[in-house]
Amino acid sequence: MASRLRLFGEYVGVRAGLALVGLLPPRRLFSFVRFLGSISFRLLRARRRTAVDNILKAGVADDPRTARRLARESFRSVAQAVSESIVASRLIASGRRDEIRAEYVIPDETRALFEDPAQGLILVSGHIGNWELAPKLIAEIKPITGIARRMDNPRVQALLEGARASDRFEIIDKHDAHPMKIVRALRRHRILVMLTDQHARGDSACIVDYFGRPAKTHTTPAVLQHLTGAPIVFGVPIRTGDLSLKLILSEPIRYHFDKATLGADVKAATQDIAKRLEEWVRRYPEQYLWAHRRWKVGVPRHSVKAP
Repeated sequence: MASRLRLFGEYVGVRAGLALVGLLPPRRLFSFVRFLGSISFRLLRARRRTAVDNILKAGVADDPRTARRLARESFRSVAQAVSESIVASRLIASGRRDEIRAEYVIPDETRALFEDPAQGLILVSGHIGNWELAPKLIAEIKPITGIARRMDNPRVQALLEGARASDRFEIIDKHDAHPMKIVRALRRHRILVMLTDQHARGDSACIVDYFGRPAKTHTTPAVLQHLTGAPIVFGVPIRTGDLSLKLILSEPIRYHFDKATLGADVKAATQDIAKRLEEWVRRYPEQYLWAHRRWKVGVPRHSVKAP
């Protein structure tokens, strides 16, 4: 009974939030959402402790006071990322795309891949900045397939899917992400978007160094490149204001895979991706999702080294 009441309360809360999206002008809405992020920081004690602890473990802050400040800003940033995605969907659908401001830093070779209708590619990033908004803008150039975990509350999941719906932006549930579904997305010449900075379970993962600590990490981007030859592009969507971002993409990355050393090659590629993300998180720690238990690996720190 308590579980049903909790799920219903979540549904009512999200529905009310979506109603506010339609009622408040974006500037006032985001101010209110950031306030809710601060409230969540105070109320969600376990998540708050995880975020502060992660920031200290990562060495991003040297003292608890600074770590708490960054964690609070992180909560506010995450809340805004979700609301920006919903607002952006409505603006695009209503023909008000010009209210979204985006600066693109894209190398010529990468831009050519994006604009080639016969080329699929793998775009890798993490939970940083406007990670919810960026795919909607990229989808204007080339259709996108994302892999994401469905929410535990099916009514909330249905609400958010309706708010984010787009024929150029589809989602595959990570628990139903059969390898052939993913490969078919690349064969349909779409951009496959993957956020690889969550703790990975199962056999399709390896342990790499992330902020000097062992972290079990998805190897899917590297394995997919080995199987399909699709180029990998690493990108970060840094927030520069309300409904405003700077999307920075790398040159196409093509890792080397040899049959005799395939396991080591996949791990080296996965480590390289983790290191690229770490560099950007160090620059913008307040825009990163720290409230996830990233480091669950109980092995000595010195046993995991970057190649």
